[in-house]
Amino acid sequence: MTRRLVLSILIAAATIAATSTVIAADAKMWPKVMEGENYTVTMYEPQIDSWKENTFEARAAVSVTGGDAAPIFGAVWISGRFDVDRDTRMVDFYDITIPTVAFPEASDEQQQALVAFLEGKIPTWDLEIELDRLVPLLDTAEVAQRDSDELKHTPPEIIIKYMPAVLILVDGEPKLEEIEGSKLERVVNTPYVIIKEKNTYFLASDSMWFDAPAVKGPWSEARSLSKDLQQIDEQLKKQRAEQGVEEPETTDEIRVPQIVVSTVPAELIFIDGKPEFEPLQGNNILAVSNTDSDVIFDIDTQDYYVLLSGRWYRTKDLDRGPWSWVANDQVPVTFADIPADSDVGYLRASVAGTDEAREALLEQAVPQTAAVKHSAGASFTVEYDGSPKFQPIDGTGMTYAVNTSASVIFSSGRYYCCDQGVWYESASATGSWQVCKKVPDEIYTIPPSNPLYNVTYVKVYDSTPEVVYVGYTPGYTSSYVSHGCVVYGTGWYYPPYWGPRYYYPRHSTWGFHVRWNPWYGWGFGLSYSTGPFHFSIGFGRGGYWGPGRYRPYPRYGYGAGYRAGYRHGYAHGRHAGGGRPAHYGNTNINNNIYGRPGNSDRVARTQDRAGTRQQPAVARDRANNVYTDKSGNVYRRNDNGSWDKRDKGGWTGTDGVPSTGDRSRPSTQPSTRPSTGAQPSTRPSTQPSTRPSTQPSTRPSTGAQPSTRPSTTSSRPSSSSMSRDYNARQRGSTRSQQYNSGGRTSSRPSGGARGGGRRR
Repeated sequence: MTRRLVLSILIAAATIAATSTVIAADAKMWPKVMEGENYTVTMYEPQIDSWKENTFEARAAVSVTGGDAAPIFGAVWISGRFDVDRDTRMVDFYDITIPTVAFPEASDEQQQALVAFLEGKIPTWDLEIELDRLVPLLDTAEVAQRDSDELKHTPPEIIIKYMPAVLILVDGEPKLEEIEGSKLERVVNTPYVIIKEKNTYFLASDSMWFDAPAVKGPWSEARSLSKDLQQIDEQLKKQRAEQGVEEPETTDEIRVPQIVVSTVPAELIFIDGKPEFEPLQGNNILAVSNTDSDVIFDIDTQDYYVLLSGRWYRTKDLDRGPWSWVANDQVPVTFADIPADSDVGYLRASVAGTDEAREALLEQAVPQTAAVKHSAGASFTVEYDGSPKFQPIDGTGMTYAVNTSASVIFSSGRYYCCDQGVWYESASATGSWQVCKKVPDEIYTIPPSNPLYNVTYVKVYDSTPEVVYVGYTPGYTSSYVSHGCVVYGTGWYYPPYWGPRYYYPRHSTWGFHVRWNPWYGWGFGLSYSTGPFHFSIGFGRGGYWGPGRYRPYPRYGYGAGYRAGYRHGYAHGRHAGGGRPAHYGNTNINNNIYGRPGNSDRVARTQDRAGTRQQPAVARDRANNVYTDKSGNVYRRNDNGSWDKRDKGGWTGTDGVPSTGDRSRPSTQPSTRPSTGAQPSTRPSTQPSTRPSTQPSTRPSTGAQPSTRPSTTSSRPSSSSMSRDYNARQRGSTRSQQYNSGGRTSSRPSGGARGGGRRR
């Protein structure tokens, strides 16, 4: 029986351990209720109006009951700050103030009493919301988003194989360095273990070796190893043992893969024999079912489409090409009709206008936040390969350091470095460094053609005498917005740096089977691996291809392989396609960079608010079906889809769906708070302005997704009804249930391809 790949083993073990402590999450999270001395307050799920930097504004329907009196319904506006933790997938609202309260059915005396009570009570609540529940709510809010219109979409070399094959990438022509204490040389511009001995090259998998007369092959199973190679083999086994990885078993059933080496950006698609087509219900498109890649055939145009790093490419001929890029908002309209619960339902996230694509876009607006100690700069250092060397950043007056894995930028007479989602500054390229309180606006003009483009997604929000509030959005980890969808990588090729001691690779878009998952973002793996063929990858700080340096033997770095497997649909939650993969245990893969062990001394501990903030209970006897419009009117949605309006102490049916109203808050109600909200940041905005797009959109509409260009702040058009608020709340509840359902699986499905391999 063949073994799962190393990554699957690790994940399965971590999942089994975690499952024993998982408590099933209750889908019923709202409304919240809090008992006071004279009143009982029930708050229904907030409706988000604004989501920018690390601040929010929202409104919520509330009911207040005093004694035996009938409940009084109204609306409350809340504003403040939020903290996000992508590891726990929770959002915490804090520093809450109440700019406005509206109770149309209350007397003046009651209003005064209710305003005073709510303004004193609600800020003391411990208000948390699941990230998966929150994301759809942002669909109706003003959200700061960036559309990266200078990304590159030129297709990589697309290699089709009809037998098991593994793509091995070398970053340009092979660069050899001697391995100290031996007669061997290692190819250092690759994350894989490739050794040259005399005139033969050797490639290590986790259980066997291959050899070839040249780097590009042909490769075959190595029959014997010299003593020097045996020593390296033992070192690799020792490293795997240190990681707690079991040695894979071999059987007679395995199929030895073909080794395909590319020295240019490439993607490999393995189709297991002649393509087999699976029809999709209600569509004129077919999915190629005997592949671990995403291959679609459009019957109407007789075109093949493949999805690579979130981008679509088209050809008439799989074997000969040529391939051309098709923007996500230009694919055939039938792509938007792919059933969400089909085996390829996850592809909808890469089709502009679908609910899945919109939610992926909204995820891009949710930062991972942290409070960083001012003292963090004292221990921060930057290592250069020799004296610091700087090159110009095209289109700007800045320069950046090339002979280091750190992101060091010279701007306006000072040096700035972004490391692990934190900005530092110094008067010298070599330090000393201090935590930066304000990043120059110029830095946010770095174009995608520069390898440091990703740092433009890291912000400094505010500071106090104790900490600096920082955060990064997914662009920092190479997730960008293009043509109504998220894509991975900039598409640009960044040449590596070679120095006297180190080789510094740069971020790469291609070659790693990258796929989007709604719970954990982008993951990647090999095109084919089964049985013993697990190919280890070395990872530097910050992820594959850097920032991170790769050095020759004896430290190769350890990474996990990848196993082909089955697909499953987006809506099924716990399955690999669009579902939540299991937690990664102790494999050092964290969605929250600030939460990684190496950053524990930098980040201030989250304030323990348990003693100062009260945990509201869930009102389990009441449905979460009450809403407020932007004018403070309160509505209830019934199970049959009809709406009632709260009026004169009772509910009255309305004709059709109620209007959301305008964005102005009621001005006639008393308020003791300033209308601008809580603790507004006085810092100048560091939000960059995006460059206007010249790309027209001619794709027939498959949904309501508006363009967010050129403004960095998007506001979806005001609806004539609150149906979108209702739909957003329903989708949030569904996402939350899917995520929590996925957490209760006892092991990871074998289709790791769909959940993403190693986390970016």
